[in-house]
Amino acid sequence: MQEFNLGVVDTSNYGFIYGDMDGDAAVYNHRGITYSQKNDQLQAIASFNKAIQLKADLVEAYNNRGIAYATSDEVDRAIEDFSTAIKLNPYYAQAYSNRGLAYFSNGNVDRAIEDCNRAIELDPDHVLAYNNRGLAYFSKDMVDRAIEDWTRAMNSDPDYVLAHNNRGTGYFSKGNLNRAIEDYTKAIELKPDYASAYTNRGAVYGAKGEFDNAFTDLRKSIKLKPNNAIAYYNLGNAHNIKGEIDLALESYGKAIELNPNYADAYNNRGVDYKNKGEVDKAIEDYSTAIRLKSDNADAYNNRGVVYKDKGEINKAIADYSAAIERDPNYPEAYNNRGVAYSTKGEVKLAIEDYTKAIELRSNFADAYYNRGGAFLRLGEREKAKSDLATARNLGSDTIIALDKILQDYDHAWKTLGNL
Repeated sequence: MQEFNLGVVDTSNYGFIYGDMDGDAAVYNHRGITYSQKNDQLQAIASFNKAIQLKADLVEAYNNRGIAYATSDEVDRAIEDFSTAIKLNPYYAQAYSNRGLAYFSNGNVDRAIEDCNRAIELDPDHVLAYNNRGLAYFSKDMVDRAIEDWTRAMNSDPDYVLAHNNRGTGYFSKGNLNRAIEDYTKAIELKPDYASAYTNRGAVYGAKGEFDNAFTDLRKSIKLKPNNAIAYYNLGNAHNIKGEIDLALESYGKAIELNPNYADAYNNRGVDYKNKGEVDKAIEDYSTAIRLKSDNADAYNNRGVVYKDKGEINKAIADYSAAIERDPNYPEAYNNRGVAYSTKGEVKLAIEDYTKAIELRSNFADAYYNRGGAFLRLGEREKAKSDLATARNLGSDTIIALDKILQDYDHAWKTLGNL
């Protein structure tokens, strides 16, 4: 399955506080902000340290040093600094918002929501808090509430770029592609060098099948941000859908070079290697995807397909079972495991799997066809006839289906009659 990856949501939403003060401590605080905005976090932290040394209760310096720590991926130290700022000033909405984002980055989503709620209580127009709470809701699959928060942020600040980008991602996740494009386009109008918005809009165009627009946006994103692994991954998907497998392989390879832990890129490159007949490379990529992302049901299913094609049926069944364990609502995995069971002669188990696949997807023509063949092997002719007729009505090539059955069952045509 070729699914486009979004740049997801932009989490670069910490808020500095300059403060209304004079003296050397203020100078060091302002200098630290300047260093941090230039991404020189070591010098920024040193400056904030000096500010705190000169004025131990300087709330702004603790808040701002927390941002420098968070930007340096020292999230626990960031939380400590934001907490100190809040202790010094319990009514400091910006520190609550920042700590909420740090908790979100640390995976503590509920604490993130609590802090954002408090920030909004203290400042009902706090756009960063609405945006950050939207991030937390989105991560909990509470997409409507996330969209509502991003909309509130934009109502308070119509030029708030991150909220436009993030709401676009929310709309994309709901399948509202046109609204997503509108939001990403607005983000780009507000910030023409916003690489993430180009990545995201390119992904939406790819999902819509508008490949020229997709390629334009994704290449623009890469020009703005050459290390953009997600953009290269999405380029690979667009090339794949157009049947340009070699170009897809090149794009996935670049994505993996930029992000060696990109499980989805390994999985999709494995699909292409399999389609080119390079099955050992396919297995290697699927195995890497599984190692990097142990809940990757697609990679287990895909590796199972290769093992099945190689005649390693037990390994195939094990992989299909692993896929089903990780995603119990995966109709392709049930159908594929049914085929594997049928190959082993375990026809009743095969029928159980085909039936489950059909329960999950009522228009699954291949599953009906496969179950029809299995019923025929058991001599249950009426059930076979019904399933094969359904497969035909759903678009399965009945003539090919019947020819295959005739190869195995001498009297199939007489049994089935005219479907």
